[in-house]
Amino acid sequence: MNKRPIDVREKLSRDDFIREYLAPSRPVIIKDSMEGWPALEKWSPEYFKTVFGDMPVEVTRDDPNPVGKMPFSELYEHLREAQAAKPQPDGSISHLRYMRMRELEPLEPLRGQWRQPDFMPTSGYLIPLAPFGMDPTQKRFPGFGLFVSPKGAASKLHVDGIRSNAIVCQVHGTKRCFAMAPDQAALLPDLETRRARKLKHLDFERPTFGQAKVLEFDVNPGETLFIPRFWFHEVHTTSTSISLTYNFVHSSDTLGFAWWFLKTSITDPASHNVG
Repeated sequence: MNKRPIDVREKLSRDDFIREYLAPSRPVIIKDSMEGWPALEKWSPEYFKTVFGDMPVEVTRDDPNPVGKMPFSELYEHLREAQAAKPQPDGSISHLRYMRMRELEPLEPLRGQWRQPDFMPTSGYLIPLAPFGMDPTQKRFPGFGLFVSPKGAASKLHVDGIRSNAIVCQVHGTKRCFAMAPDQAALLPDLETRRARKLKHLDFERPTFGQAKVLEFDVNPGETLFIPRFWFHEVHTTSTSISLTYNFVHSSDTLGFAWWFLKTSITDPASHNVG
């Protein structure tokens, strides 16, 4: 895709990020926030195969709920098959397994190969708690994840919980994102028909989202996507992908978060889950 319907920035300062995107809840792609990361040169399915070997890894289908574990070496073959496989006559494929690694301990061999993106605030994090300038991307938190996904996989349409913002660092491969502002909720169909059905093999049939205004764009290697709180998003993997994601709540939203948390503690406690 050529022209993208959201801002694409370079050299985005922390102050400008807070003022122009975080506080007003506007999505943005930052092209250069991972410059100097060893991960950009190293990370690939082949490299991970040497690092993780037969270590069991958690896998999901197209939502945050795990469906079990498989050795990474088996997932590696799964990735290769999905990238090369021919689709069914209707264009769909069956390879829909995501790997999500949420614990930091298995990532010790990768320590030092990523860091906090340059535009993220250095302080003021409510979730995860990161006082005294601690790096929130190096802390165990349910919203942290290393994702490895095969071509054709999808993360179904959803809104991240805990009123959190999301950062998606696209290290390897490409993804296509469909994003909708919170004010489009009433124009979406019911929950079940929002869900992606059979996905297509790269040239997939574009999903439909009722009458909602959809921002559709690709995220490429080396780019970081900021998805603001309450934004709907669905993400399709268009080539074998490795992404790092972080969810966070910042003090720029302290009053809104406090009021929301108190209200939903009674009315909708399930919304306190990240996924």
